[in-house]
Amino acid sequence: MKKIISTLFAVAMVFGFISNANAAKTLKCQTVLNTKADEVKMLKDFTDTVTTLTSGSLKFEIMPAGAVVGVKETLDAVDKGLIDCGFAWTHYWSGDHPAAMLFGSPVAGGGVGIDNIAFLSWFQYGGGKELYDRLWKEMGRDIKGFMIQPVGPEALGWFPKPIKDMADFRKYKFRTPPGIPGQTYKDIGIASVAMGGGDILPALEAGTIDAAEWCCPKPDLTFGFQKVLKHYYLQGLHQVVVNADFYITGKNIQCYDCP
Repeated sequence: MKKIISTLFAVAMVFGFISNANAAKTLKCQTVLNTKADEVKMLKDFTDTVTTLTSGSLKFEIMPAGAVVGVKETLDAVDKGLIDCGFAWTHYWSGDHPAAMLFGSPVAGGGVGIDNIAFLSWFQYGGGKELYDRLWKEMGRDIKGFMIQPVGPEALGWFPKPIKDMADFRKYKFRTPPGIPGQTYKDIGIASVAMGGGDILPALEAGTIDAAEWCCPKPDLTFGFQKVLKHYYLQGLHQVVVNADFYITGKNIQCYDCP
């Protein structure tokens, strides 16, 4: 896995980037999470690698959700140049284009669908990357996206009481990812509620939702869901692979691997 991720790093490093190659540049990058999240720590590792590979000519300021714009405005802010780069899951933008779901969180679970290694193979060598670049064009966004955190599979989530059958599951207002997963749960009678990661714990504490999923044991513990809910279930019904992405404003790059 580390070798595969390093390969993705190398692909991402073909940013020609800056108008003046000899001048140091600091890019402001807003995430859709707070800076304590494990995914943001991994993002910082990624940007540190970029800084090393560019001999310090390219640096990053990693900002938490809401630092410049709201979570839902992150992609538009990158497109318009309000921030230089952003970090999110592409399925967050499935409201703008349904195909966004295919790259951020293709719906599958319980042994159904390809795993994250097979997904990366398709993305890198089976035409996935070309479709990904086409997605941004169809969405009318001037950005270049890079898939940097392929993860899978995810857990079902956290619940206040044991789940014995689907009737038990249907009793709860359940936080799900936005887009197709949430609709899939609704289709089987679950009261799904889409929200960002940083909003989940406050919503649980306020009773706005009764149960929730985010990702996996370690990231979930960082958010603190175990403070409210004591029953945790593996494996999920909805995400056998999920990918977090790094977006950069198109006008800020010259990419030698772009279509």
